[in-house]
Amino acid sequence: MIEKLIFTPSEEDLRAAYALHMKQMGWKRLGYFIIFGLFVGVVMAALGGFDNMNQALGLIVGMTIWAGIVALVMSMLIPIWWVPRHSRKIYKQQKDLRLETTTWWDDEKLYSGNEQGHAHLTFADMVKWQANDKIVLLYRSDQLFNFLPARIFKDPAHKDGLIRRLQDAGVPGEEKP
Repeated sequence: MIEKLIFTPSEEDLRAAYALHMKQMGWKRLGYFIIFGLFVGVVMAALGGFDNMNQALGLIVGMTIWAGIVALVMSMLIPIWWVPRHSRKIYKQQKDLRLETTTWWDDEKLYSGNEQGHAHLTFADMVKWQANDKIVLLYRSDQLFNFLPARIFKDPAHKDGLIRRLQDAGVPGEEKP
């Protein structure tokens, strides 16, 4: 068993968690937008009757490029505008994020608790994990995660020990720069 880590989550911790979470969806979202743009272009060209093939191809390519540009703009706005606003709102609403939290783990489970409740999360039940130099995300589903700020680990061996437990349980994940 590792020593217990005691911390109070901050709004910056929550922002780092959402920023890392949103990064995972960037390329996938871009692909979906491009496919959507291609589809809209084909539909619009079909409605025009494909009489002029150059015009139809121009419409298809134009809509695909437009969708790609929209996706790129969104991928830039999400971390700059949406993540900070969303984090601030959630941090204000969720009172337990401002409580002192104690976390520790053994070979099987991650334990966490504060004055409002306790959680015992089995590593094998987690779907995936992600980490960077600011935060560790432990996913219970594709959209529901618990986070541990990297600042709470007394040394890199603590964080590495947690990641090793996840890997030993077969939980896929990656550490991002």
